[in-house]
Amino acid sequence: MKVEVWLRAILGLCSDSSELVRLRVVGALQELGHTKQKRVLLFLRKFLAEHQSLPLLQRITLLKSLLMIVKDNAAHLGRPLSKKMMSLALTEMTKLTSVTDVHRETASNLLLTLGCSFPTEVFAELQSMVHHQIPPNFYVTLTLASLCYEKASYIVPLLKPILETMVFTLRVETCERMKWVFCYAFGLFSKSILIYISNPEEAPRPLITKNLFFGEFSTAYDILFHFWLNAKDSKVSTIVVEAIGQICYLLPNDKVENELPMLIPTVLSLYQKTSSDLAITKGLCSILHSAMDRDSKMLLAHLEFLLIILHQQFCVAMDQPHNPEAEMLQSKLLCCFTLLTPTFIDQVVTFLLLELEINDEQIQLGALAIVNHLIYSVPSCLEIQKNQILNSLALPTLTSSNRVKEVLAQVIYTMASHGYLELERGVDVIEFVIEQCALPIESKGKCSKRQGEFSFEVTDMDIKMQYETLLEKLATSLDIDSVFWPLLLEFVIPVRYTDALVAVCSSLVYLGTKKQKAGATEFVLNYEECVNLPNRQALLTRLLTVSSSPNEGNGQGAPALSLLQVLGINIHPAAVKVWDKELPVLLHYLQEFPGNDLPQGEWEEKLLHLLFQTLQEIEDEVWIVELSEAMSKYVHRSHPTPQQKGFLYKCLGIALQLVQNPEVVRKKLHEMLQIVRHEEELEREGVAIGIGQCARTHLDIVLTTLKECSKLNIFKKTASFYQIMKDQGSIEITKVRSTLILSYGYLIWYSPKEFILPRLENDILQNVFNHFNMKILGMRVRVKDSTMKLSLVKMVTLMARAIRATEGLPRYKLARKAELVAYMQSFIKAEPRDTLKTPIRKVAVDACASLILLEPLLADHTELVNVCLSSVFSLPPLENGGANDARGLSPAERQTLYSETLASLEELLKQFLLYDLSPDGLQFLFKNMVCWIESRKDSEREKSLEATLHLLTFYLQAAETDGKGASHDLAAIIGRVVLRCSDPSLVVREAAIECLYLLLYIRFEFKGFPRGYRDTEVEHLKAIKDGLRDTKSETLFCVCTDIGKVLSKCMAPDKMDTLLVTISKGLTDKQLNGSYVASIVLNVLIRRCGAMIGDIPGIIKVLYRQLQSVSELQVTHAVMLAISILASQNMTMIYPYLLKYQVPFQTYMGEVWRSLLTDNTLATTSVKYLLDNLKLLCDDRKDYQPVTRSATQQSLAVICALHAMMCSPESERLIDVLYPHLFTALLTFLSSIVQVCYARDFPRLPNERKVFTQPEEAGNADVWNYAIEILQALLENGRKADSSDAKRGDWELLKSPEKHHEGVTLLANAVATRAVHHLISIVEQLIPFLANVDERQRVTVAAFFAELLNHSVVVELSLTDTLVASLLRCLMDTSPTVQRLAVRGLGNVAVGAPEKIGKYSAKLLPTMIAVVHKYSKSNHLLAVEAMSSISKILDRAQESFADSVLIDVAQAIEPYFEHTQGSLRSSAFTVLGKVIGLGKIQLNPELTEHTYSTLISLLLHLSDNCDGVKTVCKSVLSSMSPIVASEGLSKMLRELSSEDASLDCEKYLSGVSKHISRDLPDKVVSYIVRCATFFKNSQPGIRESAVTLLALLMHNAAPVYSSLFSADPICDEINNLLTDPVKRVRLRAAVAIRYLHMY
Repeated sequence: MKVEVWLRAILGLCSDSSELVRLRVVGALQELGHTKQKRVLLFLRKFLAEHQSLPLLQRITLLKSLLMIVKDNAAHLGRPLSKKMMSLALTEMTKLTSVTDVHRETASNLLLTLGCSFPTEVFAELQSMVHHQIPPNFYVTLTLASLCYEKASYIVPLLKPILETMVFTLRVETCERMKWVFCYAFGLFSKSILIYISNPEEAPRPLITKNLFFGEFSTAYDILFHFWLNAKDSKVSTIVVEAIGQICYLLPNDKVENELPMLIPTVLSLYQKTSSDLAITKGLCSILHSAMDRDSKMLLAHLEFLLIILHQQFCVAMDQPHNPEAEMLQSKLLCCFTLLTPTFIDQVVTFLLLELEINDEQIQLGALAIVNHLIYSVPSCLEIQKNQILNSLALPTLTSSNRVKEVLAQVIYTMASHGYLELERGVDVIEFVIEQCALPIESKGKCSKRQGEFSFEVTDMDIKMQYETLLEKLATSLDIDSVFWPLLLEFVIPVRYTDALVAVCSSLVYLGTKKQKAGATEFVLNYEECVNLPNRQALLTRLLTVSSSPNEGNGQGAPALSLLQVLGINIHPAAVKVWDKELPVLLHYLQEFPGNDLPQGEWEEKLLHLLFQTLQEIEDEVWIVELSEAMSKYVHRSHPTPQQKGFLYKCLGIALQLVQNPEVVRKKLHEMLQIVRHEEELEREGVAIGIGQCARTHLDIVLTTLKECSKLNIFKKTASFYQIMKDQGSIEITKVRSTLILSYGYLIWYSPKEFILPRLENDILQNVFNHFNMKILGMRVRVKDSTMKLSLVKMVTLMARAIRATEGLPRYKLARKAELVAYMQSFIKAEPRDTLKTPIRKVAVDACASLILLEPLLADHTELVNVCLSSVFSLPPLENGGANDARGLSPAERQTLYSETLASLEELLKQFLLYDLSPDGLQFLFKNMVCWIESRKDSEREKSLEATLHLLTFYLQAAETDGKGASHDLAAIIGRVVLRCSDPSLVVREAAIECLYLLLYIRFEFKGFPRGYRDTEVEHLKAIKDGLRDTKSETLFCVCTDIGKVLSKCMAPDKMDTLLVTISKGLTDKQLNGSYVASIVLNVLIRRCGAMIGDIPGIIKVLYRQLQSVSELQVTHAVMLAISILASQNMTMIYPYLLKYQVPFQTYMGEVWRSLLTDNTLATTSVKYLLDNLKLLCDDRKDYQPVTRSATQQSLAVICALHAMMCSPESERLIDVLYPHLFTALLTFLSSIVQVCYARDFPRLPNERKVFTQPEEAGNADVWNYAIEILQALLENGRKADSSDAKRGDWELLKSPEKHHEGVTLLANAVATRAVHHLISIVEQLIPFLANVDERQRVTVAAFFAELLNHSVVVELSLTDTLVASLLRCLMDTSPTVQRLAVRGLGNVAVGAPEKIGKYSAKLLPTMIAVVHKYSKSNHLLAVEAMSSISKILDRAQESFADSVLIDVAQAIEPYFEHTQGSLRSSAFTVLGKVIGLGKIQLNPELTEHTYSTLISLLLHLSDNCDGVKTVCKSVLSSMSPIVASEGLSKMLRELSSEDASLDCEKYLSGVSKHISRDLPDKVVSYIVRCATFFKNSQPGIRESAVTLLALLMHNAAPVYSSLFSADPICDEINNLLTDPVKRVRLRAAVAIRYLHMY
């Protein structure tokens, strides 16, 4: 059951739209079928049978699963289960409708898989479905054919009935689809029958023959050929041809013979009608195979047409893209040619050779490929035609098509494999191969493109590589040595084969080595028989020459040398010994320097040494003379490269050394000077070296020859002056002179010194100067030609080195040394500083380095040093493009020249140090280099620091100080180098740290320490060098700190001031990092060596001057920290400077003052010092005088200092100690700098003096910000974690003149919650300020005290009495603001000390009432504040509150109900509400009666124009509801407490009047009279409500009331209202008149 559950779970996924999911389902069922195949198969079969309407995807998926399971378990399926599967497959394949071909094909595959195990059963099932009466089924036919092919041994004996039935069906079939399947089936039936007949041992009935099926297949052929071949569907036509090809094997011979004349043309014509050439070709191949097997003679008539069509189709096929179908097509076409060739050899070969003569790429390609195939597949048939075929390659070898050459290479190899190259024309083919190997290497070359859509390129390089590989294979893999040896030697010398030398030499090396090992006699060359072979000297010259440029020609050097070693005995028997020893070494040397890494000069020296050893070993002057002749001819005829010609001249010079005949030597020297191209540098150098080599043994001949050359007519111009001026500038003259000058140089270098030095000044230098200093008509002409300069410089260098190399001879004094140095110096000056165009600069510096130590010594070298430094260090780096302007130099050559120029300069400087190894010499060089070390350009700093490093390394190794340099402490040099330890350039940083390392050890040696001494501190510099690669600021800081520590321990105390001054100058270094490291090292040195500094104020002044130019914040902070360290060590000396040098210190003073927090005593002293200064500044501001700029700056300096210290996290302890002092000072200072203003509705008292308002100074904003941040820091000190930050706007209130006191209030609120334990001290220190002259300070303190009384903490601290007394005194202050704040504070007593309200109320309430009476007209804001305070007091009133006091309060405020200021009216009604509230508790009759008297006023003010008054009146009326003796009226009053803002006053008053008239009859008359008093109110709404209420009361009153009072005054008042300016008032008055008749 578990399997079924799994299966049902899996089946739900079969119809998923994702193909991946369906594949996973198939895999899952397949895996399950491995173990439970029977259950799975039966379940799936049952499921498919029961669910005929399954979704198509699900059905296909299940069929595929069945197919995979059956495939995996075919050997284990029983017959019953197999029959069930067959039945299912047949049903799915034939009986189901609405299924796709994919489904039926899957079912067919399942049936075929079952048929492989049970062929007869499956065949029987399929046969049962094939009848004359039943229409044929596509998949039944297809499956039957496939089964027959798979199981031919079982099915073929049973096939004849099926064939009979199918043949009958063919006659009536019209469906194109069924035609296709029948053709496919007959093709497979034919193959099956042939397989059965060809394997009789496996056949159960071996007696079956082709004859058995002749009838059926003949009929089928007739139907297919005559009726189906011309079908409209091209697919049917092609499958018909393929089927006919298979059927032909089973046709009678006579029928084939009869049908071929029609069949062949018909099939060939289909190539132009169908799209499948492969199917047609398969059919044609089968037809040809069948015809050739029968030895048919009918093909001859159609052979030409057949060959043409086949060749055309093959040419087309070669242009198709490479894929299996195209390869199959080509294979079948070649198979056709293979079938035809044995019988029609002459016709086929003639046809192909004619095709090769056609100058068309495509035709030649096809013909060559076919020839190649025939040579390989049927070689015996072509034996007679070998010469003919070989000769036919003449035209293809002349082609320019690379594609033809590509195929021709394959043909040549195939020919060589079958002996074609041994024929007479084989040499021509080999020459063609060599020519292709010699195609230019660097040529991007011609390329041949395939025609058609699928084209690609075949370049010359592809052809070259292919033919090189071909030559290697011909020489090594085929046994045709006699063809190539010694023939290939003929291709070594000709120049046109130069690019083929690698392949030729490699092949010759292989062949020669093979023959040498085999002991073949033909290895030794017979020059008499082989007249075309090059002679020995020519071979040696050629191979040596190409070896001199080993990397050219794709690496021709190694093969050439290898060939030279192989040919040893054939060159000269004496050379074998030398070459066997030396040539392997040279070959190994080439392997060590692959590519362009080979040092050319050293390599040529090795080859020249090899030649010299070889010629010494030969000792045959005739042979050597012939060699020199061969070399001369090679130069003349072979046109070698300039480098190779230069090398040949050197070789010629070595050969002339060993020639004793002076005439030959003289002739060759003249010849060399005449044929050399003087404008080519390499040739000029080579001929000069050759002349120098010759001078080793022929010095006099060489000198004579050079003099003779200088007297040639080319130097003697007898024309006019202008012609001479024109000619002297020509290239030839200057280049020839350059060659002669250079020849003199190498003559000096190579000649024996004992012979050349005595003749140096007169015979050589004079001639050199004569050549260089050209004079025309007695005038000296300035030389501009670089070649002349280079030659002279090279000559001077060689001469100087030759003089210095003399050992065992007296020291030679060069008399013209100064003149030569002047020449070199002028050359260096003339070079441009922004470009590196020529090597003149480099070689001139080398020459100077060589001349320095020659005697006589020069007195002063300053100018020379500066000229060389400026010329080299000013060169821009190559990547910037400046030095890239060198003409004719590759990037690698430019880089090499650039590096060599720097190395030459360093060598020159080392020579100067050798000239003076004392400390003065080192100081001299550094003094000249310091400007480059501190340059703004990275490249100049890098070059100068690297040069300094190399010089210091050299100095440390070469100098012998022995403690003699103690006075030279190198502090200035060390200071300069330290600044570069954090340079932006990594190269500079690493070089600087190395220089510092060396300088400190040089200093140790100056002090007398032994060489090799190692100091642990200095060695630490090596350890921190790795940190220089990290550009993070943290790492750089650590590195600089370590440098400072090392210097503090290694520098002498008496040199510390010098070091500090030098490093301080680095604060304004041109590079930011230089100033950065200066600041860090300065900090470390001051911290560690502060006691060694003598002039501290002087150091401060230096720092101040430097900081005026510093713009970087980090540097400034670091310097500030250094100053703070000095301050901590010398407080009394530093404070005045800190406040004096305000700019630029004031911006960055934070670091200085913050650093003082590290010491408690220092911090306390510093803060007190600043607070004292701040108090003085506050005293200066007491009078309202204009604030000076200096005062503002002083304030800013002091506040900045306090800000830096108090806002630091380390200030917590200090704040706790000095909290009251800090808070008081800051609060009063802020009050002194704010300009107190008053609101527009809060005017000053008339007798108050006017305050002068000064515009705010520019610095005041900073002062404010810093002071407020200090206050914030004070409040945050010790705060609770859940305390909330004050809003930014709250702090801004302190800055506002109008709202300063509000800000103070908020500040007091914060202090009362966060600084409780400091409040007593703060209050004590602030009380004196209430008597201060400065009103601003009094306002600030009053506001602060007022807010403190709002907090209960003052009760806990027993501060209430003190604060109340202080504020009571403030009521007498002349400042309205102070008075107002005092009134507010006294009211706050009720909030902050409610339990003491009974104590203070008796005094405070009368006081507040008095304030109201006094200021109700002059200062309504103060009166309002007093009313507010009364409200606060009444809010906290207790039950024992005196009734008389309430009555007094109620009576006192009643006059203000009608005050003109809405705020005062609102406050008065608010107080009334408080009184009523208390009266509600005590139920005092008198108070109650007074409350009734205010009812009319409250009702009428519901129409007040002030919304605040309306709201308060509603609230008060609602609070009166409990004490009103009318239930209806009480209910109406309570309704006013609802949130509904809309109120119909007339309707409301009507209801109220009814309740009053009914429930309070005794109040009606008084209320009527009371309403009449409001007729003159300033507010129209109140007048309107008054007349309305009066009329309603009169209307609703009892009739008896009309006699209780006189209505005449009231009637008069109402009549007056009829003239009221407000219309609605007049209307209400007219309504009221209606009720007067009652009275």
